[in-house]
Amino acid sequence: MSSTYDEVITADTVEGKVQQLIAFWAARPAEEIDNDFNFKAGANQDRVDLLNASIAEALSSVFNVPTESIDVEPLSTVQDIINRVNNA
Repeated sequence: MSSTYDEVITADTVEGKVQQLIAFWAARPAEEIDNDFNFKAGANQDRVDLLNASIAEALSSVFNVPTESIDVEPLSTVQDIINRVNNA
C-alpha cells in the first residue's frame, strides 16, 4: 500500500478500503459512505478532474490496478470503483 494512504486505509476488504478513500476525498466520515455514494455529485469540473486523477493514482498504488484518469471518468459511485478493482 502506498504511504500516501497508510493513515487513511485501515479496512481489510476492497469495499472498506474504497469507502475510506472516498470518505477521505469527500471530507466526510467513512460511516456516511455507502456503495451508492456518488462522489462526483455536485462537484465542479476542476474538482472532478482532481478526483479522477486521485482515484486513478490510488487504484494503481493501493490496489495494483493500473489506471489512468480517463479510465475513471465513467465511474461515479463507490460500487463503480469496487467493480473496477474486483474485475481487474
